[in-house]
Amino acid sequence: MSVLAIDIGNTRVGFNVFTEGKAQDAAVRLTQARLEEELPGVLKNMWEKAQRETQENGAEEAEVVIASVVPAVTQRVERAVREHLGTAAKVVGRDFKVPLKTALTDDTTVGQDRLLGALAAYVNVEAACAIVHAGTALVVDCVDAEGVFQGGAIAPGLALGARALHEHAAQLPAVVLKAPAENPVYGRDTQEAMNLGLYVGMRGTVRELLERYATALGSWPHVVATGGDAQVLAAEIVDSFVPDLVLQGAALAWENAKN
Repeated sequence: MSVLAIDIGNTRVGFNVFTEGKAQDAAVRLTQARLEEELPGVLKNMWEKAQRETQENGAEEAEVVIASVVPAVTQRVERAVREHLGTAAKVVGRDFKVPLKTALTDDTTVGQDRLLGALAAYVNVEAACAIVHAGTALVVDCVDAEGVFQGGAIAPGLALGARALHEHAAQLPAVVLKAPAENPVYGRDTQEAMNLGLYVGMRGTVRELLERYATALGSWPHVVATGGDAQVLAAEIVDSFVPDLVLQGAALAWENAKN
């Protein structure tokens, strides 16, 4: 079947069409500021693509699946789907569950985006893996070799850390985030010092958590990174960059629910 998957994050909303868990093209992403104006057009274009792929594969009617960490935006997108596409979207966690075993003490509190990213990573890797979501928050999760979601850690993302420094330290400016060039040792002015601290802090957090996961697992996990800031992580840290990881997970989860 073909699925129009929608990933509603804190900063951006992503859209892509998947057939049997695979996408032919890159996702379309809108910032929250552009959503109201551009949502109808993106939905219609993506829906036409989903229906076309469904017809070409002789499958059932295409579906719309939403994964979200922003309830208010979920409601807006659901209304738009009904209005512009004439169908009802299925929401992960409400209408169906992510088919992933967990070792969590309370799995009702975990974000669906984390579970979906873990599902897609494990399906792709078929081995123990760590999933780095580098967005508004920096999330580093772990799935063991048996496909059990062990949990992870949550820290501020780059932009959130920069904003917190500016808002809570009187003399620190609002910085324009820019990855340090050529591995500098020192920041020679406040802008450089803040950028260096933020980026090195992010990489250090990821490295420390990966070392802990590797110790617990008994071997180094395959590291999959996703999110707007994923590319600033060093190549020696990350094995695979997958921008559409959560979107793919949503499509896989819905296909499992249908079957």
